[in-house]
Amino acid sequence: MTEKEFTTDWIEKIKKDLKRFPEDFISTDNIEILDMPVKNLLLTPPLFDSYEIIDNDGNIIFHLNDINKAKYILYSNRNKPENIPVPIKQDDIEKAVKLYETYIDELLRAIEKDYKIKFPASKNFSTISIQIFNSLNLMRL
Repeated sequence: MTEKEFTTDWIEKIKKDLKRFPEDFISTDNIEILDMPVKNLLLTPPLFDSYEIIDNDGNIIFHLNDINKAKYILYSNRNKPENIPVPIKQDDIEKAVKLYETYIDELLRAIEKDYKIKFPASKNFSTISIQIFNSLNLMRL
């Protein structure tokens, strides 16, 4: 097996069973609907505990005071939806983000474990994991 085949195999394996954020991580009770720009979104570095989510052109889309809500929006934007359900309670947002990040971390650990078994002498895991995540449009902030 080559590293390219390894990457392709993992992309297909994850694609088949990938949980959807936020749907698989929140309750549908007590939510509000947030309109989204249907664009790629990026998080700027924080400035005085303030966070801006911008589009590729540098336009500010959201200005937030909470990193968890910023992460929630970015994770929800994976498939560029027109709108997303957002829990009204801050605790529910934090819980969803934490659950999702744990899920993503577990995926990454599983990939790494398999990689080390199949390629014990290789040092390319970070490149391989980035390729897998990029091809699935996944991120971990």
